Amino acid sequence: MGASISLTTPAVAIEPGREAAIEFRLRNTGSVVDEFTLDVLGDAAGWAAVEPPSVSLFPGAEEAGRIVFRPPRAATVPAGPLPFGLRARSREDPAGSSVEEGTVDVAPFSEPFAELVPRTSRGSTGGTHEVAIDNRGNVRLNADVEAADADRLLTFDVTPPAMVVEPGMAGFAKVRAKPAKRFWRGPAKNRPFQLFVRPTGADAIQLDGTLLQEAILPPWFGRAVAALIALVIAGILVWLLVLRPSIESAVSDAVESPIADLRDDVNAALDAAGLPTMGPDDGQPGPTPTPAPGETPGEPTPSPAPAGPLIPGLGSPVDGRLNEGAPSVAVTGTLFVTDLVFSNPNGQEGALVLLRDATTLYQLRLENFRDFDLHFVTPIVLTSGQSLNLSLACTGEGPCDPSVLYSGYLRP
Repeated sequence: MGASISLTTPAVAIEPGREAAIEFRLRNTGSVVDEFTLDVLGDAAGWAAVEPPSVSLFPGAEEAGRIVFRPPRAATVPAGPLPFGLRARSREDPAGSSVEEGTVDVAPFSEPFAELVPRTSRGSTGGTHEVAIDNRGNVRLNADVEAADADRLLTFDVTPPAMVVEPGMAGFAKVRAKPAKRFWRGPAKNRPFQLFVRPTGADAIQLDGTLLQEAILPPWFGRAVAALIALVIAGILVWLLVLRPSIESAVSDAVESPIADLRDDVNAALDAAGLPTMGPDDGQPGPTPTPAPGETPGEPTPSPAPAGPLIPGLGSPVDGRLNEGAPSVAVTGTLFVTDLVFSNPNGQEGALVLLRDATTLYQLRLENFRDFDLHFVTPIVLTSGQSLNLSLACTGEGPCDPSVLYSGYLRP
């Protein structure tokens, strides 16, 4: 029992979107009346139909029919030969079903589609577009991308300039349009251009685009500059009329208060030493004493040199350094020492003694410090004729280089 199928032609050629058919003959090789169901197997089954779809035959009888192929014009139908099978299934004897094979040759077709996004770009230095190429055909697409403008006012950069797109896929390219000349001010200008997609074996596709070239300076730039100038003028006026007088007054108050406090501390030190105190106007330079007739001036004595302008109520700021080469300084006037900095940069060992005349003020071991700072609210006072002395005793080889930096005020 079973069926026998024969195709009148084993192959057929067809173009997508069209129709083609192959005839067949079906024979009942069994011994009983049987009904056969006919269908197509393979990749062509989705767009193939059997006419008639079922046949009832007496034993030894045969019937003619045809297979109709209708492939859609789409990228899903590949070009080239596609094998198929015509199957006849027996209702009485399923094991006696039969399949006859054939080939349908699908013709290739090309259907490219291109789109420019956006159609219009804007900017002073150029604009960027993207071209999308869809391959709606059933074969691989090779395409070149070019851009041009009739007035030659633009230059173009296409990346990539050539593409390969598989069936049913899309390719993308960047197109940068740049103006050949720029302008600083004025309204925006339209720069039209054309983009050409040239597929191999097909007509070129033209796409129209536009660059809206803007001025380098935005329209609001002039207003912004005017507003900035007005803001600067207003700031200068506020500084001259409001802030500067307030700051000067605050600085004057801030300076006078510490000076008065320091004068009070100095007067307390002078009073404790039994010396005349300073008044608000003290510290001004007085007349230079002259020797009496017949008297010869004495030898100049080293004295601290003023390090700044005279400060009313205090005197002139002074500073100096005592070391092994200059271990003593004599005072002319009244010296108020407010700060001492002991320095031992090389870490030498030994002893350091700071004296006022023969009176020890500080005695330090050199190995105990590298830098040692002292600040006095109540200053050390040295009167005219007294001296500030440094005594050093270093152990070991090499020069003895510790020193003492002093600073304060000198009142004539």
